[in-house]
Amino acid sequence: MGEAGIPHGIDLYPLNGQSIVETLIVTIQDLARGGAGVARLDSGEVVFVPFTAPGDRVSIRILERKKNYCQGELIEILTPSPIRVEAPCPHFTKCGGCSWQHLPYSLQFETKKKGLLHALNRAQVGTEGVPFDDHPAESPFHYRNRIQLHGDADRKELGFFRPGSRSIIDLDSCTIAEKPINEALPSLKAKGLQEFRGEFKLEIDLSLKGEVRAAWNQRNAAFGFRQVNDAQNAKLRTWVASQVRDADVLFDLFGGDGNLSLGLASRFGSIECVDLGVPKERPSGLPDHFQFTRKDMERWSALPISKEHQGKTASVILDPPREGLNRAASPLIRKISKFKIQSLVLVGCDVDAFIRDLRNLEKEGFKLSRLGALDLFPQTPHIESLALLLR
Repeated sequence: MGEAGIPHGIDLYPLNGQSIVETLIVTIQDLARGGAGVARLDSGEVVFVPFTAPGDRVSIRILERKKNYCQGELIEILTPSPIRVEAPCPHFTKCGGCSWQHLPYSLQFETKKKGLLHALNRAQVGTEGVPFDDHPAESPFHYRNRIQLHGDADRKELGFFRPGSRSIIDLDSCTIAEKPINEALPSLKAKGLQEFRGEFKLEIDLSLKGEVRAAWNQRNAAFGFRQVNDAQNAKLRTWVASQVRDADVLFDLFGGDGNLSLGLASRFGSIECVDLGVPKERPSGLPDHFQFTRKDMERWSALPISKEHQGKTASVILDPPREGLNRAASPLIRKISKFKIQSLVLVGCDVDAFIRDLRNLEKEGFKLSRLGALDLFPQTPHIESLALLLR
């Protein structure tokens, strides 16, 4: 067998009685942006194998063949990579949450950053000479202030779903949840299994005041949306504040409860925070010049510019959901382009959507001035992409 992949004998066997599946021995050479280890077969095909590390020699099965790559499944680690670390969670690989607990955190962050830069270059977004800010997490574990658990009282189970299924992996703690949540989990689990019949849902939230709160069978973020990583969210707010430039008005678009703009009230004569998820009641103590507007971005973009904002300079914060600006991109960019823009800060939680939005902004004359990567979700491949654009 060559070092890259095809063994001397290929075992073929039926999968679910329908298809033929190959088992191979490969050496993992890299990590993909999506989280899987990457190997290359002697045929030239790339195979992606979750839960593997660069340097692992592993036995895998090929689950699916695409035109230019294969999806593989780990069967056995034959020779572990020297960079591999022991996952602290006993449910790792069985739970559908974390995918990188077997990797040192420094490699996790570098892979995320490299994936972002590679995707930018492939999209022909010019990054040469553009400053890049790194914001890795200080605490790779016990960082989540909120978890959602699924229960089945008949089976006496409470936990997370297994990967790609609605089967529950029963647990009593979570290594990425904040410690007060884990301390409260056993008693809450006992309560749920006693009081409910059949399936139920439990959300455990740690408030900013340190209070553990439980919500049963309610929508996600029952106590209001906030970033699940408070320490990294503080870094995000600091970065945005350092990049956004003073102007007459600040538009915080997809702004939620004003997470990124409330701390900037003293710097602007007027702030408008726009989102369907703005607070239903105006928070007490909010400055008079801070306005919440409950509208989706397409509807807001179609509105004429208010008299108080006409002829004003403006700065913009764009923090769209995972799918990016999407259908709102064209009308939104047309509207903000009517202002003399001092700065535009773009935050993206999906790299591909972030780059699509970045390119659309560049077509309208915005120029990339600074980039950054901020890790809100250690032990997963997710990364927050940051950009400052000027005109």
